[in-house]
Formats: sequence, structure tokens, C-alpha cells
Amino acid sequence: MLLQNILISRLLLSGSALTVRNGGRQSSRLIHHQNKMAMNAASSDEDSGNYKLAQDPSELFDIYPAPPTKAHFNAIIGPDWGDDFFPAPQPTGKVKKRSQVHKDGDWHRSMHLWIYQFDSANENVRVLLQRRSPYKDTHPNMLDVSCAGHVNAGDDILETTMREMEEELGGNGNIKGRYSLEDVKNSRMFTVTSAIEGETEKHGKYICREYQDVFILKWKADAPMESHDFAPMVKEEVSGFDIIDGQELILKLRKGDEELVPRSGQYIDALAKVFGC
Repeated sequence: MLLQNILISRLLLSGSALTVRNGGRQSSRLIHHQNKMAMNAASSDEDSGNYKLAQDPSELFDIYPAPPTKAHFNAIIGPDWGDDFFPAPQPTGKVKKRSQVHKDGDWHRSMHLWIYQFDSANENVRVLLQRRSPYKDTHPNMLDVSCAGHVNAGDDILETTMREMEEELGGNGNIKGRYSLEDVKNSRMFTVTSAIEGETEKHGKYICREYQDVFILKWKADAPMESHDFAPMVKEEVSGFDIIDGQELILKLRKGDEELVPRSGQYIDALAKVFGC
């Protein structure tokens, strides 16, 4: 950044001298060029800041052992996995930075929270989706689970879920005090493994391997749930929200809709069962 500012300053100085020598004939072209370079530098600074707000590459994650076999990738953890994995996987004791974890493909832990509500006839389920920020290091701009977040090293999964719910959904104060820790605890459904590889323009290639604790929570309100009921505390983390019919969501997930973050067959089947789809 310092070098960039020095270069811009030198251009400004040399441009002024050239304008004087040429009697002002080139001043307009030089000023336009100088302004464009300054704007590009400012835009680059802003983008860099936005990416840092969307995620902290230096945050620390506990590392977990890989599932017993590759057949256990993208699968729901069950008693047959053994005590090291069921009911919850045990960390190895190793800790790494987020940026390194997604580069090396280490197994780490995250939480998913789905918020739903039955329609007025109490027949069909409506589900809240978030649109991921364009600055995210995985699946930017895609529709995703209502709320999601990584579990930082040493953190508790339930407290992480409460915190992420307020940060991603409660920027307008609509979440605070609505749910208790006990509500979240009782909404815990299953833990699923997820192994996905991809690439983004900003962050390059990534290997995201997670143990995802899945919570499914009913929206506490008499009025119909609307997308404007929710807002992120940091706009760089979440771009917006959509409400989708539960059956439509399951159908799109099964078809591999390119707008939705992909989920495994076992994950989709479990969601369909809970939502009654």
C-alpha cells in the first residue's frame, strides 16, 4: 500500500511538470489518468477491507481427525462410527489458522442453523435462506442455510450457535432475547460431514472439510416470517435473505441447483424428514 501511494504521488508530480511544459494542453488527460489510478487504489483498499470483514483468515480452528473411511465423507454421524466420533467428534489437540485449514483440507467444525415456520394453514413449511456475501472465501453469492459459522478453537458449539444467530440474523435487534440456550440445545438434530473443493477469484482454490452440527429451529412469531425480519450485524458477511417453500428447497437441493450451496444426499434426506417434505 505504501508503494502504491508513492507511485501515485510521483505520477501526480510528473503530471504537473508535464502540464506546465506543454502549456496545459495535456492537463485534462493527465488528471483523468491520475483520478482513475487513485480511484482504483481506493477500490482495492475497500475490497481488501470487505474481505477481511467477511471472514478473518487468522482465526484459529481446532483440527479434527478424518472420518473412518472416505465412505463416511458427506454422511451423518451415527453410533457405528465409534466413540471417537459419536455423538460428537473429538479434536486432535492441534490448532491452525483458517486460511491454512482451507488450503490444506483439514477437518474442522462448524454449525448450521435452519429457521422455519409453518404457513397459516399449518400445512407447508417456509424456510429462511441467507445469501452469502460476495467476499466469502467459499461459495460467494450463493443461497445457503439460514445461519452458519465456524467453531473457533476452544469454543462451545451451543454458544457459537447463539452468537452466530445474533451476528448474521439479528442486526436489527429481532433475535436478541427471542431464543434461549436451552432452545438452541433442543433444536440440535444431527452432525454431518462435508467435504467440498472449489475455487474463488479472490481466494483461489480451497478444500473445505467440516463436521457440521445441524440445528433446526422454529421461528417464534405469530406473524408470517419475512426476509426483512432479519439483518446481519456486519453487511459484508451476509448479502440478504430469502424465504422459500420447504418442498421447493428440497427439490432444488436434490437437483443440485447452482444457486444453492450443495448438500449431501443424507443431509437433504434428514432435512426433508424434519420439514415433512
